[in-house]
Amino acid sequence: MRRILAGASLVAACALVAWLWWPLATELLQTGIPADIDDHRVSHHVWLTGFIFISAVFISLGIRNIGDRGGDS
Repeated sequence: MRRILAGASLVAACALVAWLWWPLATELLQTGIPADIDDHRVSHHVWLTGFIFISAVFISLGIRNIGDRGGDS
């Protein structure tokens, strides 16, 4: 069950990133990708993408480690 929840959190992160970039993607494909300094929207999207993926990795690892604190020590 923990493996399913860990995988689901990563899938949810991918879906969130896809939803985040969808409105901006068509514009960027037509005009080209500007430097981060030129367009604040792109820099915010890049920052949010990194934050979402790093958070999802830590959440996934946390879910996988739930219950592994057993009484063996």
